[in-house]
Amino acid sequence: MSIIFVLAGGWLGAISRYEISRRVETFWRNDFPLGTFLINISGSFLIGLVYQADWGLTWQNFLAVGFLGSFTTFSTFFLEIFQLGSRKRITIAISYLLSSYIIGILLAFLALSI
Repeated sequence: MSIIFVLAGGWLGAISRYEISRRVETFWRNDFPLGTFLINISGSFLIGLVYQADWGLTWQNFLAVGFLGSFTTFSTFFLEIFQLGSRKRITIAISYLLSSYIIGILLAFLALSI
């Protein structure tokens, strides 16, 4: 039964990521990958809340493993950093990398302390 919860959460997380990225791209025309950034830092906060809430294994499978596992996107994050570097946008690539890690960690800690 756990796999059904992971599957359902993953499906919803992937759709949410796609829609948020698509909508952010309609108004954000800068090189900084704002859609992925917002998704990843909000996911860092949300996973902290999920684990802090301790709603049990079923909800952790659905929310943390399924939804947030497919909502946040480590692979796209690194691809975007590589693409920025290959376009010689080194300052943006470094600021994206550092801000994602620093803000993501801070938000996860914040959520865990709530």
